[in-house]
Amino acid sequence: MFGLKKKKKDSREEARLLAVKDYEKLGKQVASLYDAINPDRKGLYRTAFLKGIVTGLGGVIGATLVVALLAWILSLSHNIPFIGDITDNLQQTIQEKQ
Repeated sequence: MFGLKKKKKDSREEARLLAVKDYEKLGKQVASLYDAINPDRKGLYRTAFLKGIVTGLGGVIGATLVVALLAWILSLSHNIPFIGDITDNLQQTIQEKQ
């Protein structure tokens, strides 16, 4: 009877050790995957900084082009009653600033 309990304990202990080894193996795989995907912190910060600068610069250039295009389109519409008055005032303001 004592021999059966010892065998059960041994098999449970072996199963526990195998589970621990599997968890360790899984942990190592996760760590290596994390290292493969994520660059070092310095590179990550540098990339984020440059991405922010390029995004901001692109937004400024895009907004400038949209405003210039809108002003040009409105300057073509002198005959439209309400918009013609606004564009005439806009043209006068631009000419005074130059």
